[in-house]
Amino acid sequence: MDYEHESREAWESEGQPAQMDTEDITVLSVKPLREPCVITIPNKLRTLQDQVGGMIEAVYPFEDPVAILLNDEGKLNGSMPNRGLYDSSGNLYDIIAGTFLIVGLSEEDFCSLSEELSAKYMEKFKIPERMAFINGRIRMLPVTDSRKTRDKTSQSTSQNQTSGKRSRIDEAR
Repeated sequence: MDYEHESREAWESEGQPAQMDTEDITVLSVKPLREPCVITIPNKLRTLQDQVGGMIEAVYPFEDPVAILLNDEGKLNGSMPNRGLYDSSGNLYDIIAGTFLIVGLSEEDFCSLSEELSAKYMEKFKIPERMAFINGRIRMLPVTDSRKTRDKTSQSTSQNQTSGKRSRIDEAR
């Protein structure tokens, strides 16, 4: 009997998911139409789910020891398209919908991103994208922040007015 009991416990424990550390991890959060940001969160399933807005799915599209954690139903529940995933030739092969996280990988669990990987993926996903249909094909187009452009224009205009110079922007008014 003891043998069966030990075997059953071993059998039941094999089917259990690995428990995540409860330590904080530093990850990259990528929201639609925004630049990525580094955040520190508890390494708990519930916290990861809260960050992506639902059940998480992990995908591993890169050779680095990182995972993308996304909402498993993001494409089905109406989440906004966020960023495209591209193959080595630059061809779009998938679109991530909704907020996603980029996390580091240890041998058994998710972990903090190294500073090097954080900087690499911050740069990779820096420019927000918006989905568009062009000639019957889905494309992801870069989105520039129009507020930054307006701020630069108004600064330029105020500097020119202070110096007494007129710009073409002033002339168009």
